[in-house]
Amino acid sequence: MTRSIPTAFLIVLAAVFAGLQVVLGLGSLQDSLAPEASVIAMVVYAVLMALMLRPGAARLPAATSWSAVAGTGLITVLVQYGLPTNTWPGYAAWHPSALQCLLVVLALRGRPRLAALGCTLFAAMTIAWSLTTQPGVGEGVRIALAPVLFVATAIALARFLDTNDRQAEAKTRQALALLDEAARARAHTVEAADWVAGIRDLAMPSLALAADPDGPLPEHLRHRMLETEAAIRDRVRGGSLATDEVLLRISVARSRGITVHLLDDRGAVMASHELGALVDALDQLLPSLDGQGTLTVRARPEGTIPAITIVFAPSGAGESVYIEL
Repeated sequence: MTRSIPTAFLIVLAAVFAGLQVVLGLGSLQDSLAPEASVIAMVVYAVLMALMLRPGAARLPAATSWSAVAGTGLITVLVQYGLPTNTWPGYAAWHPSALQCLLVVLALRGRPRLAALGCTLFAAMTIAWSLTTQPGVGEGVRIALAPVLFVATAIALARFLDTNDRQAEAKTRQALALLDEAARARAHTVEAADWVAGIRDLAMPSLALAADPDGPLPEHLRHRMLETEAAIRDRVRGGSLATDEVLLRISVARSRGITVHLLDDRGAVMASHELGALVDALDQLLPSLDGQGTLTVRARPEGTIPAITIVFAPSGAGESVYIEL
């Protein structure tokens, strides 16, 4: 709340102003018809100001805020009890400026509605008191006018600062979101560049062989080109499944005559524990596979259970295998 106002500055300024009002009130006790009531009001006021200016959260607790409203009414009653009714009270009526300070602090510390309530209570009690005096209601208006204007200004200022704080927070969140988006885009760009470089390095030897129509192509080179084709397919279709550890085990399976399909239907980065579980499952499965067949490893869409399925379908007689991870 109103973070634009330094807390230390607010405390010092309010404390000095409040202390000044109490000193002026003490200096005018001789003008009060009930000085003891005025002194009690000063004690109540000092306690309330100490509570209001106590360091803590920017927004005052509800109990402290309502105590300030109730204290406004109590102080007004105590001071008015000793004010003369046939002449202008002078600084025997020390409480308007003092309560003005109290309510301004209340507004700036996150309770503008209660500040407005306290100011309304003070103004109503002052006008009601002035009806019993010889000068009449005009005296009450003169006493209440300045505090009402100052508190209204403080409430408007608090609202403005609140709006400014909210807008600043929204812009900060927007800027952070844009930075996160830019970082993700940069990460995707780097990842894509690394993927393209890996595919290029994998394909270049075979492409060099294919580019020479007159060059010999013995059986072992043909086999290497087939392995390269399968490895590229794994990286394209396998997505996040195509890690070095998984591809190593897939290569072992292919060397034993097994057709392998690596399929990523998730389209998102897989968790390390999921990939670890896949590697462990392949280590347990591959030694038990006899003969040729088709091995399909599939990453299912994000959020589905199971996350990964492994299916082996033998080419001839034999038992199929289905594993869920």
